[in-house]
Amino acid sequence: MKIRSSKAEIRRKSEIRNPKGVQAAGPFRFSVLGQILTDFRAPLVAACPLPYLKSLFWYISCAVWFLLCPGQGFASPSSALREYKAGKYDEALKEYERLLQKKSDDPRLHFNAGAAAYRNRQFEEAAKQFNATLTSPDLKLQGLAYYNEGNSLYHLGEAIPDPKKRTESWEKALQNYQSSVKLNPQDADAKFNYEFVKRKLEELKQEQQQNQQNKQDQKQDQKQDQKQQKQKQDQQKEQDQQQQQAQQNQSEQKKDSSQQNQQDQQKKQEEQQQAAKQSEQQKQDQQQAQQQAGQPKDKSDEKEQEATAAQAAGQMTQEQAQQLLDTQKGEEQMLPIKPTGKPEDRTRPIKDW
Repeated sequence: MKIRSSKAEIRRKSEIRNPKGVQAAGPFRFSVLGQILTDFRAPLVAACPLPYLKSLFWYISCAVWFLLCPGQGFASPSSALREYKAGKYDEALKEYERLLQKKSDDPRLHFNAGAAAYRNRQFEEAAKQFNATLTSPDLKLQGLAYYNEGNSLYHLGEAIPDPKKRTESWEKALQNYQSSVKLNPQDADAKFNYEFVKRKLEELKQEQQQNQQNKQDQKQDQKQDQKQQKQKQDQQKEQDQQQQQAQQNQSEQKKDSSQQNQQDQQKKQEEQQQAAKQSEQQKQDQQQAQQQAGQPKDKSDEKEQEATAAQAAGQMTQEQAQQLLDTQKGEEQMLPIKPTGKPEDRTRPIKDW
């Protein structure tokens, strides 16, 4: 389904009613030029012969035309209309723009410029020119301008990729169709286009909602994926830590086992050394006993052996016990009394006579 065609056909001056207070563009230009040529005509007639005067008058007219309208050439509503009907919409638009430079308040020129821009698919320029036509007091021309501006805004929105700006353009188009129907309730094309754009606008809003929902779902899925990824990373990290801890424990166990083995080996070596010493000591004792068995025993050696055996057994010998008793008795005896007489010299021989 397509939107119905624009009512952008250019109308001749006889078909467009000139509102009061608005002067037509064509007579305005030529009235000014005619006044200038009239001012120059009287002196030239008096001074020159007729054939020469006609040729001079033609050149002067052309020079005055280009001086008064630089860059415009021979632009006129009729030439613009010819360009439009020939399908040269770009040239027709340029002609109407040149005409608007001298008559910017003519709604008909704005309408025709908008029609040329619309046919040339310059929808933004067309909407601008149709909007400028709305200043016309002619209600019929206003209705046509509202309708064509609505079409321009719809096609302009089609080319906008941003959904928000497209929505704004189509909503303005609906407002223009409503205004056109108010001015002409019998306009079936305006009613049709209004319903058409309204459906397109609803579809666009539904599409926006669906896109928004898809974005939310995508974000939710992305969050879920990130969460699952994080869980996997945490699990992998935990497994790595457990594996690292197990390796560390195994290493410590190996280290402890190695140390224990070293200690056991060292202990075993000490026990072996102790057993060797004991065996050597036993051999020495046996050799000494054999030597003592083959020689007479000395009492002093016997006493020393008894003392050594008693000390090894934690007991005192008989001699040590007697010495200890004598020491205690000596401590209990009182000091001897000093003799009163002259000490007797015992070294002298005793006289027995």
